[in-house]
This record gives sequence, C-alpha cells and structure tokens, in this order.
Amino acid sequence: MGRHGDKDLDVAVNDDGIDLAKRIADSLGAEFAVVPLDAEHGTARIVVRAEPHGYVDISRFKAATIEEDLALRDFTINALALKVSDLLESRNHNVIDVAGGQSDIWARTVRVCSRNAFADDPLRILRAFRFMARLGFEIAAETLTLIPKNVEGLKSVATERVRDELIAILESDSSFPALMKMDEASLFAVVFPELTPMKGCEQNDFHHLDVWFHSLEAVRQMELILETLSSDFGETGEKIRAYVTGEIVPRRQRLALLKLAALFHDSGKPAARFIDAGGRVRFFGHEKISRRIFEESASRLKLSNKEIKSMADIVDGHMRPTMFTARKVSAKAINRLFRRFEKDVVGLLILFLSDLAATQGPARRPGELERAKERVAEALRTLFQTENQPRKKLVSGRDLIAIFQMESGPRLGKLLNRLSELQDLQEIGTREEALAAARKLLAAHYGE
Repeated sequence: MGRHGDKDLDVAVNDDGIDLAKRIADSLGAEFAVVPLDAEHGTARIVVRAEPHGYVDISRFKAATIEEDLALRDFTINALALKVSDLLESRNHNVIDVAGGQSDIWARTVRVCSRNAFADDPLRILRAFRFMARLGFEIAAETLTLIPKNVEGLKSVATERVRDELIAILESDSSFPALMKMDEASLFAVVFPELTPMKGCEQNDFHHLDVWFHSLEAVRQMELILETLSSDFGETGEKIRAYVTGEIVPRRQRLALLKLAALFHDSGKPAARFIDAGGRVRFFGHEKISRRIFEESASRLKLSNKEIKSMADIVDGHMRPTMFTARKVSAKAINRLFRRFEKDVVGLLILFLSDLAATQGPARRPGELERAKERVAEALRTLFQTENQPRKKLVSGRDLIAIFQMESGPRLGKLLNRLSELQDLQEIGTREEALAAARKLLAAHYGE
C-alpha cells in the first residue's frame, strides 16, 4: 500500500514460536528482549529496546501449512504471507495470497476470510471498523451482514481488548463513517447500552436531530474542526493539535477521548427531558447526569482515573462555554473558565464548537457559530500567549495570615484564588493593591 514507517513484523513458523523467539533474541544480544504472548498457541514477541523501537511477533501455525493458516485469519487483506528469505531478498512478488487479499487492498475493501471469522473471535467485528476508519476502506456487504448475527459475542471479549479497538477507531482522523456503520450494525447497543435511550429522544427547536444523531454529528463536526485548524485558528491551531494528540496515559490520544466525550455529552438528556408550561422541551441538569453516565461507562471500559476525571469534567462543563454565543463576553468570565478547566479548557472549547455546529435547528440565530468560533479562537490565542509567562504572586498565604490574623483553611484558599483572578484580569498589579483588595474583600465577609 506504500504506507511506510511500521516497525513491526509478524512471523509464522511450523514450530514453537516462544522457543524460537528466545533463541533469536539470545543470539542478537542484550538490546533484544522476549515477551511470551500466548503459551497455548506458541506465540512470543521480540522487542527491540534500542532506537528505533520495534518488535517481531513469532507464532506457531494454526494449521498444518501456511496456506491453511492464512485461511483461518480474520480478513483477506491480512491473509498475506511472504517467505522470510524472499523478504530479505526483496522478492515481494512472491506473496502467498490464498483469499484474494491483494485484490481487496486495491479495491479498498475489508472482507472476512470465512463466514466463521466473527464467531471464532467476535473482537474481529471492531477490528473491521478499525480498518475502515484508519484506511478509509469499505466493509464488504456480505461481511456486514454477518456482524449483527455475531455482535452479542462481544460481551464475552475481555474489556481491555474492546477498549483498545474502540480507542483505535476514535483515534482515526475520520472515524465518523465507521461510527455510523457501527450504529447500523447495533454495536453501540452492546458496547454502550447506556446510550440506547438517546435514540428517538426528540429535542427542542434549537436542534434538527434527536439526541443520538446529534451526538454522532458532534463527532463529525469535531473531525471537521480539527481538519481545518490551520485555516480557522492560525498559529493557535498547532497548540490545539498538540493538546488533542497528547496523551494522558501512553498510547491513548486525547483525540479518542474527546470523541468519546462527544458521544456521551448529552447522554443524560433522556432522563432530564421534560416539557415546561409553555410547551417547550427542556433538559435542565442533563450535564450532571451525563457526567455520571460517562464515568460509569468509562470505568467499565477500564480507562484510567485521570482520563475519566479529565473527560468527565469536560462532559459536565460542556454548557458553560455557551457564553461565547452571547452579544458580549466578559474577560472575567473567560478567566474563570480558564482557571476552572486549566489546560482541558482546550478540549472543552473544541467540544463546545462541535456541539454548536451539530445544533442547527430553526431557533438557532444566523451567524452564531461563526461568531462563537472567532471568540473561541481569540480566547485560546490569549490563553496560549500567557500560559508560559511566569507570574509572581503579589501576596502569599503567610502574608494574609500575618497581616489579617487569618487562619489556614478554605476561607484563606478562596481569598488567594480571588486575588489571583484579579491579578489575571490586571485589576491589581502590586503588593499594595493586592492587600487593599484583600482588606476590602474581608470587610465584605468574603468566603464566609
């Protein structure tokens, strides 16, 4: 396919792969280590410790011959083999192709090797959508028809395996088409049953889609926003991209987590929905319910506590940036938003814009999205310009305790935070001004 850069290799042998891997690693020296992967199937990994890092997986045939082994693989595009000797001599035309995998690569098609592929390992269902998302391939029609018949088997698959495939799908730049196909195949009902009530949950006149399809559309809009960062945000776009592609834990980009947050940001709406006296549909407090649903689902998916906290805060706070759609936004309100969400304000604002772009009902005011995007870009530009500038505190907690006979505790913390906020807003700039502000706040019984 001309996709270069992979540093891993899969080797199949008619022997015990673990023993062979150990002998190879021993012969190569200390820079190579062996990790047994599957004792039952004789599979091990040789890891290259030095730069550039890479690995070789060695596994025993699952059948008597390599041809029969390939026929048991998941998809035709993966059922290709080349003798090691041919590989070393660059005789790449000698590919062993028992299932038509090369033709499917040129046709950009994901096709199972057999009708039993998903029954043998239901995780292959998610892998099919991963290849679709990452490679831009289509899944063959006959392969799609097999998915609903085997989707319940995903319930028996180890959670970590399901999580890793979902993350891989969401990390793709264009995962929306795959998510739509997954929905048609009833995957979300199995993987995230908590989202099922969103389907058919009608919204108010600000929306043109029900809650579920609005959330899927928010993912699509997020991908479009991230695709045009340079043109829409200028130099700030690179900072946004660095945040989005960053990792809270190794090998899981925030990009995937933000799309997950987009899917869950309105998950509390079905429970919060009511019709007021004027006949309008309302969802008061849905963000708190959405947070709880996300936390429970993410915990079951075995995301880390840091990932769950970061994205749950964004889900919970996704309504707060609506101030950017108002006629005027105060610097104080923006500063408070930055202080509350810190670096995750970037993710919060990207979700906000995605949510807004996916909300295009008749009650939406013309030009609102464009105005909000301009204000968000300006706010982020200010944030990135000031975040690396060292700022000296004007007064310390010890100063306040000594001068005002305060005690250490929540009230002192609130006062320090308020003084810091006033400094951010450039309303105070000297020690004397900070003490005068503190005296005024304490006189008004601040923090009590």
